[in-house]
Amino acid sequence: MRTVVALGIVACLAAVAQGGNFFQDAEMSWGDGRGKVIDAGRGLDLTLDKTSGSGFQSKAEYLFGKIDMQIKLVPGNSAGTVTTFYLSSQGSAHDEIDFEFLGNVTGEPYTLHTNVFALGQGKREQQFRLWFDPTKAFHTYSILWNPQHVIFAVDGTPIRDFKNHEARGVSFPKTQPMRLYASLWNADDWATQGGRVKTDWSHAPFVASFRGFNADACVMSGGAQRCPAGTMEAGAASSWWNQELSDMSYRRMRWVQRKFMIYNYCTDPKRVAEGLPAECNLRLRSKPSPCASTLASGTPATGPRRAAASRRAGYTPPFVASFRGFNADACVMSAGAQRCPAGTMAGTGGGSSWWNQELSDMSYRRMRWVQRKFMIYNYCTDPKRVAQGVPAECKLR
Repeated sequence: MRTVVALGIVACLAAVAQGGNFFQDAEMSWGDGRGKVIDAGRGLDLTLDKTSGSGFQSKAEYLFGKIDMQIKLVPGNSAGTVTTFYLSSQGSAHDEIDFEFLGNVTGEPYTLHTNVFALGQGKREQQFRLWFDPTKAFHTYSILWNPQHVIFAVDGTPIRDFKNHEARGVSFPKTQPMRLYASLWNADDWATQGGRVKTDWSHAPFVASFRGFNADACVMSGGAQRCPAGTMEAGAASSWWNQELSDMSYRRMRWVQRKFMIYNYCTDPKRVAEGLPAECNLRLRSKPSPCASTLASGTPATGPRRAAASRRAGYTPPFVASFRGFNADACVMSAGAQRCPAGTMAGTGGGSSWWNQELSDMSYRRMRWVQRKFMIYNYCTDPKRVAQGVPAECKLR
C-alpha cells in the first residue's frame, strides 16, 4: 500500500506537469512486446491477441491533477475486448478512478464505463453511450481530480462529477498517490451483453491507440508532493485545484446524462432494495417510483411492458391515484359573460391577486434552480426541434 502523505508537507515547486512523450512519461507494464511506442514517443499502440493483451503505466505517481489522454478504440468487431484508462493506488484499501471502454459487435456502440473507488470501496458505476464513433478518430478523455471533485470529461464535456461528501460519511480518494494505467485485454466473460457475446479471434490482433498523454498534476517524489507553480493559490480560479462545474458545464453534464447514460448505480432497483450508498441519498431529490421501469435501451416502458415490469416488482393492477385540495380562484364563463372574484382586476390595489402576479426575483431564482436540478426535457433545447426550427418563444427566452 502506498504511503499516505499529509497535505501539510506539500511543497509547490516549479511546474512539473507531465506530458507529451511516452518514452519519457510512461513504461510498458505487461504484454511481452504487444505494446509499442510510436511516432517518436508521441503515440502508443496496445495490442490484444489470443495469447495476451498489453498495458502501460505512468512513471510518476500523482496526488491530484488533471489527466488527459487521446484514445482511438478498437474498430470493427470489438466484442469481448476492454480498453482502460484509469488512476489507481495499490493494496486492498486502494483508491481508483476508472474509464473503461467495453467493446461490441460491428455496428453496435461501445459502452463507456466509469467507476470510483475510495479506500477499497467501489461499486459506483455509471455507464454511457458515446455520441460519436470512438473508433474513427482520436478523442480526449479527461480526469480532473482535486480535493473536492472527481470530474470525468469527454472532449471537454463533463459527463460525471463525484463530489467530496466526507462530512456526510462518504469516502473520497484524497490521501493515496495514484499512477495512471492503460490496458487492452480480453474480458468476454462479462464485457459484451453480459458475456453472451464472445471475442471473435479471427479479427485479432486488436489494436487501441493512445496519444496526447498530459498530466497537469502534483507529482509524488521522495515522500513530498510537488505541484505546478501557483496550483493552490486562492486566486488561481483557472487551476484544476480550485475547479468545479460552472452552471453551463453542469447543464451540459446533465444533458449528457439524460441523453446517453444507460446505467446509474444510484437508480439500480437491486441497489435500491439493498440500500443505496450514502452519496445517492444526498443526490437523489425523490425516491424512484416502484412502478416505474426502464428498458435496457434507455427508453421508457409503456403499455403491456410497463404493466409486466410492475408485476415483476410485486405490484398488480388496479393502480390508484388520489386527488384533493381542488381550488379554482378564477374568472368563470357563464352565458357568454366573464364573472371574476371581487377585486380581481383592481389596478394598484390588487397586487396580491393572481391577475397582476408575476415572479419576484426570489421566485425566479427558485424556479431556475428547480429547472437546473430536475428538468429532464425542454422542447426549446431538443436537438430535433432545433434542427427543424424552434418556436419563436424559445428564441426570446
